[in-house]
Amino acid sequence: MHIILLQHNPVPGDFRGNAHKLADMARKAAAAHPAAPGERTLCVTPAYALAGVPWEPLKHIGGFYRRCRDAAHELADMLADGPDMLISLTGAEVPLYVLLSQGNLIALARQSNGVIRIPGGPALYLPETEPAWAHQEALGLLKSAKAAASVDAVLFTSPELFLPETQEKSEMHCSALASLWKLPVLTVHQCGAVDSLIYSGRSFVLDASGEVVARTSSFEEAALVVDLSKDSVTASAVALADGPAPETIQPVPERAEALFRAAVLGVRDYVHKCGMTGVVLGLSGGMDSALVACIATEALGAENVLAVLMPSRWSTDHSESDADVLARNLGIQASTARITPIMDAFDTVLNPLFAELPAVDNDLTADNIQPRIRGTLLMAFANRLGRAVLGTGNKSENAAGYCTLYGDTVGAIEPIGDLYKTEVYEVARWYNNMRGGNIIPEHIFTKAPSAELHPGQVDEDNLPPYDVLDAILRELLENGANPETLVVPGVSDDVVRGVVRRLAASEFKRHQSAPALKLSSCTLGIDWCVPAVSRGL
Repeated sequence: MHIILLQHNPVPGDFRGNAHKLADMARKAAAAHPAAPGERTLCVTPAYALAGVPWEPLKHIGGFYRRCRDAAHELADMLADGPDMLISLTGAEVPLYVLLSQGNLIALARQSNGVIRIPGGPALYLPETEPAWAHQEALGLLKSAKAAASVDAVLFTSPELFLPETQEKSEMHCSALASLWKLPVLTVHQCGAVDSLIYSGRSFVLDASGEVVARTSSFEEAALVVDLSKDSVTASAVALADGPAPETIQPVPERAEALFRAAVLGVRDYVHKCGMTGVVLGLSGGMDSALVACIATEALGAENVLAVLMPSRWSTDHSESDADVLARNLGIQASTARITPIMDAFDTVLNPLFAELPAVDNDLTADNIQPRIRGTLLMAFANRLGRAVLGTGNKSENAAGYCTLYGDTVGAIEPIGDLYKTEVYEVARWYNNMRGGNIIPEHIFTKAPSAELHPGQVDEDNLPPYDVLDAILRELLENGANPETLVVPGVSDDVVRGVVRRLAASEFKRHQSAPALKLSSCTLGIDWCVPAVSRGL
C-alpha cells in the first residue's frame, strides 16, 4: 500500500481553509512519489486536521459537526481524481473515521479491538492515545486485534503535545510495540501552536523490528511517503515547497534547540493565526527581553518586531547600550521612550496624597510604578500599530511573584514564561552558538540580573540565587513535592519556606497575567492553577 503521512498545521475553526491546504499537500506529495500502476494511494492526516482542535474547545461555536462534514465533502471533491484520504471527524466526543475516495465519503467503523479496515487496503490498528504514553495501554488492545484478524500496521494520528522530556519517548514506546508484535508503526502528528499549546510534529515510521525508517523534522509541515508491504517498509520525505526533498530521517533536536524552535513556532502561529503581522516588546538590556527579541525575530522577521527601550532615572548606561547593540545585531526597529518625566508626574500627584497616609515598611509603590508605566507605553505602541505585545517574564520570576501586575505581566503571550531563569541562559547561549557569534552581547550573560527598580538594585536582593530558586521550584512544580516537608540539599530550610510562601502568595498575579507558551510538563496557569485564596501551600 502506498501511504502518505501529512504532518499538517491547521488553523482552529478554519474548516475550509484546512481542507484546501490538505488537498494541496496531498497532491504535491502524490505527484512527487506516484504509486505503482493500479495501486491506490492513501493519505493519512492528524486527528483534528479539519477542525484544528478537538470538539471541546469549539463546542460553543454553532454548526461544528456540520461545518466539519461540509469541509470533508469539499475535500473529497478536490481529491476526486487524486489519492484517497483517511480523516477523523469529531462530533461530540465520538471520533468518526471517514475515507475520502473518488469524491465519496465512506464511513469506517473502528472495531472494539481498535482496528479499521481500509477497503482494498490495509487493516490498521488505531490506538486512541498519544504515542508517548501508548505502550502499556496499547498492548492489550493490540493482542486482541491480532487475535481477531490480521493487522498490517499500527497507526497513531494523535496530535501529540510538545514536551522536551518526551521528544524521544514516543519512538521508544512505539519501538517496543513494533518489535514485540512484529508490526510496522506509523505516526502522523499535528504541527503548529494553538494559543499556549505547541504541537511539534516529528512524525515517524518504524519497521517491524522497531527501527526508524523515517522521521520528519520538528516544528514545520512535512510529508512522508510510505510503501507498506507484507515483508518490508520503505519511506521517503517529500518537499512541500521549492527545493530538494529533506533527509528521510531527521535528527531529534537537542533540548535547548527544541525549546527555542518551539517558542518560535508558538509566537509565529499565535500572531499569524490571530490575524496580526507583528509584535512589540520592551527591551531592557537584560537576558529575558533579549531572548524574547531573538525568538520574535526568528518567528516573524526583523521588519515585524519593534523593540521599545524605556530607561528610567535608575537605568544604567550599559542597559541601554546592551539593548541598542542587540537591536542592531538583530536588525529590528528600536524606539526609545524615556520614562523619567512620567515617573516625576506620578510623584507630583501621589506624594502629597501619600503623605496623609500611614507609613509603610518596605514600600514597593515607586518600584511598581515603573513597570506599569512601561506596560502602558507598550500597549500604546501595540494599539497604534495593530500588533501584539510579547511578555518577557520567565517561569522563575512568575512562580516567585517577582513581577508587577499590570506592568511587566502585560502582554498577549509570554514566549519564555515556561522557562526557568537558568534555562533562559542555556537557550540564549545555544542561540548565539547557532548564529555563530554574539548576537546577544556577552555582557548580558555576565552582568548580574536586575530590574533596576532603584539604584544598585539586583534580583538577588529580593530572591535566592536563580540556581537555588530554580532547584526549589522544580521540586514543587515538576516533581510535586510536599511543600510542608520539602528539603533541598544544600539549601537552608528558611530559604525553601520563603520560596514556598512566595509561590502561594503570588497566585493571584498569575490568574491575571499573560499566558505562557507551554514548554514543560508543569506550566503555570495550565498545569499549575490553584485558587488564589487557597491555603494548599
